[in-house]
Amino acid sequence: MPRQPEFDRNQVLDRALDLFWSHGYESSSISKLLAAMEMNRGSLYAAFGGKSNLYIEVLDHYMDMLRRELFSCSLAKQDDPKGAITGFYQKAFIEYEDKDQLANGCLFFNTINELNKTEPKLANKAVEAIEWIKQLFVARLTEAQQAGFIKREKSAESLADYLIGLTAGLRSLCKSGASPEVLQQVIDTGLSPVFGE
Repeated sequence: MPRQPEFDRNQVLDRALDLFWSHGYESSSISKLLAAMEMNRGSLYAAFGGKSNLYIEVLDHYMDMLRRELFSCSLAKQDDPKGAITGFYQKAFIEYEDKDQLANGCLFFNTINELNKTEPKLANKAVEAIEWIKQLFVARLTEAQQAGFIKREKSAESLADYLIGLTAGLRSLCKSGASPEVLQQVIDTGLSPVFGE
């Protein structure tokens, strides 16, 4: 009978996420990961198979966190599609309590920017996650068009691409230390072309 791992997998993934998120993939050496995760080298490789596989699992872990803390309570479950979209930006950028995490930007955008040329497998995993988020936008934008909140002059797909760009820009502003007031102004200005306000 195989020996059960003597650690909480979610807990060590949280620790790895914190390191990767704040330092990036390349700067998160195995020695730094071992210290952050409080594991020895043999346990890390036995449990995750190496740094690249660990990062893939961390990306999944990050998505689970976003689904739980952000998407499920804003974009996915609100009945009003316009309120879901505006509420998403409020929750993600204005009401989000962990300012240190906000200052790290988005792990998916960070991954694409850092690893697109050097680690395409990892970058593609992040691209797939962004596409999943985009499709959430597409669904809510389609509902908003059907409800008359948005004119049908532009497709929900193109508007969703615009919102992904807005989200990426806001995440970059968070990394540069923008104040909540600046973020709110950008959100209001950024959403006005979508809802015609």
